Amino acid sequence: MKFSDLDEQQWNELKPYLDTCVIPVTGLSGAEAPWQAVEGLERLRDWLDLVEQPFKGRIVTYPAMHYRMSDWEQTAAAVDELSRQLKQEQFRYVMVMSAMPWPKHIRCGAVDLHIDANVDESGNDLSGTVQEKVREMWNKKLPEDEC
Repeated sequence: MKFSDLDEQQWNELKPYLDTCVIPVTGLSGAEAPWQAVEGLERLRDWLDLVEQPFKGRIVTYPAMHYRMSDWEQTAAAVDELSRQLKQEQFRYVMVMSAMPWPKHIRCGAVDLHIDANVDESGNDLSGTVQEKVREMWNKKLPEDEC
């Protein structure tokens, strides 16, 4: 479900069920030709379909971050801050999805699941792999769940 599909009344009714937010990150640098930007956006759209359709009713997709900062560390810091805010105010889980390869050594502490082009390295069914990772995130025991 996209954030723009929810009005105030719907959000109040559905909030207990919509516990997961997806932050799409296109990862454009600004150096791309228009056709390359289109390719990046289309790839991200296709990746979002892997979670939006099968998990409709539990996931809300927020507006995309299209341009990365001057380096991936700054981008990760911005994504991490946004994730912390979303978790504090609205959602239990935050996912980041990027169809661009995100540097493996750069992670965001507040993000529960990070899916990017690196997940496609296995050659397995991408749809099944992504959906399994989402289920694993939901089944993982979070620190606040511990007694």
